[in-house]
Amino acid sequence: MSHSENLNYFSLRELKVLVTVAEFGTISGAATKLGRSQAAVSTAISQIEARLGLQLFVRKPAKGLFTTSSGAVIVLEARGLLAHADEFAMIAGALGSGLEGEVSVGCFTNLAPVIFASLLAAFSREYPGIIVRMHIGDQEQVLQGLRSGMTELALTFDLDIPDSFEAIPMATLPPYAVVSVNHRLADREVISLSELIDEPFILMDLPHTREYFLSIFYSQHLEPRTRFRSTSFEAVRALVGNGLGYALLNLEPRFSRTYDGSEVVGLQLRETLRPLKIVLVSLRRVARRRIARTFQDFARSFLKTWREGQTGLKSSNKLI
Repeated sequence: MSHSENLNYFSLRELKVLVTVAEFGTISGAATKLGRSQAAVSTAISQIEARLGLQLFVRKPAKGLFTTSSGAVIVLEARGLLAHADEFAMIAGALGSGLEGEVSVGCFTNLAPVIFASLLAAFSREYPGIIVRMHIGDQEQVLQGLRSGMTELALTFDLDIPDSFEAIPMATLPPYAVVSVNHRLADREVISLSELIDEPFILMDLPHTREYFLSIFYSQHLEPRTRFRSTSFEAVRALVGNGLGYALLNLEPRFSRTYDGSEVVGLQLRETLRPLKIVLVSLRRVARRRIARTFQDFARSFLKTWREGQTGLKSSNKLI
C-alpha cells in the first residue's frame, strides 16, 4: 500500500496537524497555530504514528521535533492531499467563475528577470483568479524547495536533476560567447571558442552552472583562463561590457546594454556544444493539481513564443 493510500484513512484535520507540527517543529507552535491544546496536538501525532506503524518525528528536549526520513515523505504526501482538498473546495465554490486558487513555483535565479517576470505577468492576465507564489534560488535551492513541499513546480535548467523529479522540456538554449562591443571579434557573426581561449574568462559561478560552462571548454580540449567569477548574471555581463574578459551564457536578455551602461555582443559559436534546456520540474510521486497543470501548459506555450521571438544574437541561426 502506498503512502498516499495509507493517508486516505486520516481526516483532513489530522493531516493538518501533521503538516503544521512539521512546519513549526514544536508542539506548542503548532498548537497555537491550530488553536488547540498542546496535549491534543501531541496525542494526535502519537495516534497517527501508531496507526501508520512509523516514527514520524524525533523529539529532542529543548530543541523541538525533527522529521525522520519516513516522516519527511509522509509530511510531503500529506501536504499534497491537503492542497488537493483546498483546490477541490475552491473549484466547487467557484464553478462558473473561472479557475481560482494558489500555486507555489520555484525559479532558477538567472531565469527570474529574463523570463519569469514576463511569464507571470502574462499568466496573471490569462488567469486572474490564480495566485502564483514565487521562490527564487540557485539549482540546489530550487530542488530543495520541491523536496520540502514549499513549491509544487519549478522553472529551471536541466542541470543534474535526480530521477526522483520529472523535468518537462520548455525551451532549448545553446551556449554563446559574450564580448564587449569594442572587442576585436565584435563584428563577427560566428566564431570558434578557440579564438577566445587566450583571453581572460568570466565564469558564471553558481552550483552546477559553473560545471556546465567549464565542461564546454573541456569537451573541446581547451582550458579557460578564468579571471573573474560571479554568481550574478548581470555582474558577468557588466564585467564583459567593461572589457575585462569574455563569458559564455545561454540566456539572452532583450537589450545589449548592461546595468552600468556598457554594451555587450552575443556571438554564435561554430562548435557543436551541449545546450541547456529550460525545464518545468516537479516531484514524480506527487500528483499535479489542476492549477499546477494549468500553469505548466501556459508556461510551455509562453516559452515557445518567447524562444521564437529571440533575435538579439548577431546570427539568427543561433536561435534554432
